[in-house]
Amino acid sequence: MRKVIFFLIFTFLSGSALAAGPHEGLDCLGCHDPHYAKAQKIFKVKNDKYINPRTGKKPQDINALCLGCHNLTEFGGAGIKPIYLHMTHPVGIKPNPKIAKVPEKLLRKGILQCVSCHDPHPSNPNWKYLRVDTKGGSQVGVFCMTCHPAKVDTKFYGVQTVKIFTSMNEEAGKGEFALDDPNLVIFNITPEYIKPLGDFPNSIAPAYTTVPNLPWIYSPNPQNLPPELKKLLNQKK
Repeated sequence: MRKVIFFLIFTFLSGSALAAGPHEGLDCLGCHDPHYAKAQKIFKVKNDKYINPRTGKKPQDINALCLGCHNLTEFGGAGIKPIYLHMTHPVGIKPNPKIAKVPEKLLRKGILQCVSCHDPHPSNPNWKYLRVDTKGGSQVGVFCMTCHPAKVDTKFYGVQTVKIFTSMNEEAGKGEFALDDPNLVIFNITPEYIKPLGDFPNSIAPAYTTVPNLPWIYSPNPQNLPPELKKLLNQKK
């Protein structure tokens, strides 16, 4: 009985005993919202408040989406495992070739972004959703050598080249690909067809912390809807 209780407590605290990572518990709707999107790729979150200390500008593109969750609420995020750009690996910048030899395929328009290092989809089995297998974090140097090959002792890891995980190419399917493989797709270009009607606070699944495995329905509080949308809804009554 004690073992059963311990298992249930562990499952609750860890999110899910079977989940590959915390994003799996969110389900797809934790990040994407097909009907109340507020950013590209039907993302339900974005961060247009935090100032990137390395650029002096607000987060752009995919970085704004990641920081819509992973930053404090007062800095435009949802307070989920927040990071702070003033003390973390730089993003939103053009890499300095003297510091990093970043493969072109990992950049978008020459800019290093959060997803240059991470594929955040639950199909990614790697530690911390990194694009490179680090054996559960025990061989982080293998991941680092992707962009910093001169700084890593490849003989120590017994690895000469790395393969990059991606789930973005539905034709090829999820998996690891060599950097010169044409099937390696990091970004899918999304038309700017989403025109949000105003704005409302970032939020994720209400049941995220307690029932991370179960699907949930997102229904925004009418008081939080943007005025433009309220007006349209009232006209239809």
